[in-house]
Amino acid sequence: MNRLSVRLGVVGVVSLLAVSADLMPAESLMSPAEARSRTPVRRTTSSSDTGILASASRELASIARQATPSVVHIQSAHRSESGGMLEETGSGVIVSGMAVAGTYVITNRHVIAGAVPSGIEIHLSDGRVLRPVRIWVDDASDVGVMKIEEHGLQPAAWGDSSTLEIGDLVVALGSPFGLSQSVTLGIISAKGRRSLRLGKGKAVLNQNFLQTDAAINPGNSGGPLVDTSGRLIGINTAIASSSGGNDGIGFSIPSNLARHIADQLLQKGHVQRAY
Repeated sequence: MNRLSVRLGVVGVVSLLAVSADLMPAESLMSPAEARSRTPVRRTTSSSDTGILASASRELASIARQATPSVVHIQSAHRSESGGMLEETGSGVIVSGMAVAGTYVITNRHVIAGAVPSGIEIHLSDGRVLRPVRIWVDDASDVGVMKIEEHGLQPAAWGDSSTLEIGDLVVALGSPFGLSQSVTLGIISAKGRRSLRLGKGKAVLNQNFLQTDAAINPGNSGGPLVDTSGRLIGINTAIASSSGGNDGIGFSIPSNLARHIADQLLQKGHVQRAY
């Protein structure tokens, strides 16, 4: 049995492999007599079905257009304990309307951990590259925040993650395997996931994850999960995988929790907890 592990969706050096597959026609698995006796089934699609699909496609395209400008690709570099340089990539989302006025990028702590502002590049959807002027991280929730100063930015609209229901459609955006501005579709599979062992670093104690089957892969970490109105309802953080890639089980920090953590970091420089 393959061991299922929960992996943080951050990617270092990645190689893309092209894989081809030869598909055998179904009829070749039957005898000639069976193939002759089989009656072809004519598939029809009504005009109403076509209209529904076309409408749904337009809605999803609209969500992607609305959300994409607030999604960023992050490259960070920091020294390892042995003294060598480590480079990591992840995703983030531009936000405003925080407890402290300004424009910020919310991401995961593990995407920018150990890096200084000069070692971080924030790549915008329009090709501009910024560096943060200040960063904050919270180990217990795996939330990272970066302050940016630039004109013409489009922050994401905040959603209310407490209103989500299991089965709600959601869209994940980010840079899986470094492929920026990627968009995937799924549903909320579960809520309130806890006691997950994330990666090999410090334990993430403040857990209340949303579970989704929207494809999340290494490099998606810190990117947004949005609802069908394009509003930010989660920060993509980790995957449960037996292969290292997407197996249809991803985890996101609810937007309400991420916003609360970020507000405390901006106001106090740390998160005040009872423990």
